[in-house]
Amino acid sequence: MATGDPAAFQESLQSTLVKGMATSGKAGIPSGVMKALDPRQLKPDSMETERILTVLDETIVKLEITRLISRITGSLERYARMLGPEITSSLLEHQKLSMAVRDLLASPGDEEPVRAVEQRLKCSLRNILRLFLANPLLYHGLKYQVPVKESPADVFIKAFMEFRDFTLERLLTSPDEEEEKIKFMKRISLRVEKNMETISALREELAAVIQTRDEEVNRKDKTIENLKTSMEALAKDFKAEIQQIMKEGEKQQKEDEKASQDRCARLKQDIQHLEVQFSALVLEHRASELVLMKFQAGCLSLLMTRHIPSDTFISFCRKQLPGAVQPPSSML
Repeated sequence: MATGDPAAFQESLQSTLVKGMATSGKAGIPSGVMKALDPRQLKPDSMETERILTVLDETIVKLEITRLISRITGSLERYARMLGPEITSSLLEHQKLSMAVRDLLASPGDEEPVRAVEQRLKCSLRNILRLFLANPLLYHGLKYQVPVKESPADVFIKAFMEFRDFTLERLLTSPDEEEEKIKFMKRISLRVEKNMETISALREELAAVIQTRDEEVNRKDKTIENLKTSMEALAKDFKAEIQQIMKEGEKQQKEDEKASQDRCARLKQDIQHLEVQFSALVLEHRASELVLMKFQAGCLSLLMTRHIPSDTFISFCRKQLPGAVQPPSSML
């Protein structure tokens, strides 16, 4: 158990002292008193209860004082005026004994000197506790002035205070009240058990409802996802179809434009050809008209000079119109 930390050694020493007090107290209690600690055998005696609580309260105070000693010895000059010469000298002696025990534990050797110094350290601690208990105002003043960090000793003191309250409750409870309390606790336990069964059933029902809801939600989600996929597929198909239609329409438009251009070119060629034919016909008609005019003039001249009968002249003209206008040789 060797250590170089006086505070750690002090905490270890506190634990040893507490165990020693508990062991010595238990060994020195008569059997009658031990029986009296049983709530079913304890009579409602206020003096007996007060003595037990006094012992417990004094033990708590001793534990708290022991917890403060390490912090006070670390700043003894600060609290020397408040402590007084007797307590200050006792704390100095206690500090020297603590350092001596630490040195002896740090160096291997005979255990007899260690036991002797530890015994002196225990006596020094009892003397310091006696001095503080004789001056309760000093203890309460230091309790709120000395800064103490939380340590395992605080946990033990808190547990001991809870034990004191539990003991007080047991001491103030009569056997009939204890029995009634036990019955009440059993009823509460049964009620809690029934409530837990009800809660378990409700939780199972709730879990089933939640599972059904989740399954329904998952089913709807899958349906929505399928519809979404179908809509996306349809949109892709429609888009492809629309693009195909647009391509075909553009292709058809180009073909129609090309066909129209070809027709326009053919019509233009036909027009040009017809214009050429028209010009040729106009020229031919002009030539025929010119020949006809010359023929008419020749016929008139012949009619006026030869004195041919009109019927003979008309018949001759009709025969000559389809072909070339040539007067007969007998009429020349």
